[in-house]
Amino acid sequence: MELRDVETFLEVARVLHFGRAAERLHVSQGRVSQIIKGLEREVGGALFERSSRRVRLTPLGERFRTGAAEGHDRLTATLRECRAVARQVGDRLRIGYQWTMGGELTDRLVSGFTRAHPHCEVVVSSLVFRAGGNLVPLAGGTDVDLVLRWSPGGDGSAVEAPGLVVGPLLAAVPRGVLVPAAHPLAGRRAIVLDDLLPYELLRLPDALGAQLRERWVPTHTSSGRALRHTDEDMSRLMGTEHLPVEDVLALVAQGRGLHLTIAGLLDRVPFPGLTVVPVLDMPPMVVVPVWRAAHENATIRAFVESAARTTEVERAVVIRAATPVTTSVKEAAR
Repeated sequence: MELRDVETFLEVARVLHFGRAAERLHVSQGRVSQIIKGLEREVGGALFERSSRRVRLTPLGERFRTGAAEGHDRLTATLRECRAVARQVGDRLRIGYQWTMGGELTDRLVSGFTRAHPHCEVVVSSLVFRAGGNLVPLAGGTDVDLVLRWSPGGDGSAVEAPGLVVGPLLAAVPRGVLVPAAHPLAGRRAIVLDDLLPYELLRLPDALGAQLRERWVPTHTSSGRALRHTDEDMSRLMGTEHLPVEDVLALVAQGRGLHLTIAGLLDRVPFPGLTVVPVLDMPPMVVVPVWRAAHENATIRAFVESAARTTEVERAVVIRAATPVTTSVKEAAR
């Protein structure tokens, strides 16, 4: 028995006319008759006495109307209350972010949200991600409501996963390759992926998933040539499934391999003896909000809407940056 069926019965019981009830419910009279017959089968007896002249409730119908009206009123009142609560922004929101984004973007997003919702306390924490679960925050065992995270490939599809919602693009950062300062590529103003063919790239952990790994560190250049990767992945080289950025930088400094990253990494995480060379023929790294679908609420929705308004200019940059790199631009890197 569905709520719509009960509402149909109550309307017929109120007006005692199938045609007028159908008009009020914006359905056909045949549909009303079908619903009432279905209810009568489910109840086990006639709810109405019908003749060519009038319609009236049977004793069973009167009893059903009394109980159905009470239940319907309670249910609709509860539904209204729950909808009102669901539309209310709560008093606390916990946000995790990958700290290589830097604090400026996160501060802007939080400030824009708290100006509109000053009663909501926002708790922000930087997170460490692990190879076996790239969306699992490990900030002292605490959990978060929403994560601001990197997504390679120019959109948020690389971090999609069952049970998660990926929000709108909030910012974009050009890609680059991290190399030792004495490396042959270190003096270049920019390169393309083909320039990396002689060198090994640090291989991301297999546990991150094929789509994320391919977009972060591709297996082939844009011309279709195979890139070289280290035999062991990062987690094995580090001896841990945690992937702190400082340890990745240390691997590059030790000559264990080059790393495809964001162009401004060393501005956020200084490390002597390393440099980042821009890579022209890769889509930008973008920032997206990610949260659990089962935990979505008005507070999360309000923050994401506020973040999208705050970063409207950055999102326009994302669209422009996603255009393919032309041959002339690739030649400019030579």
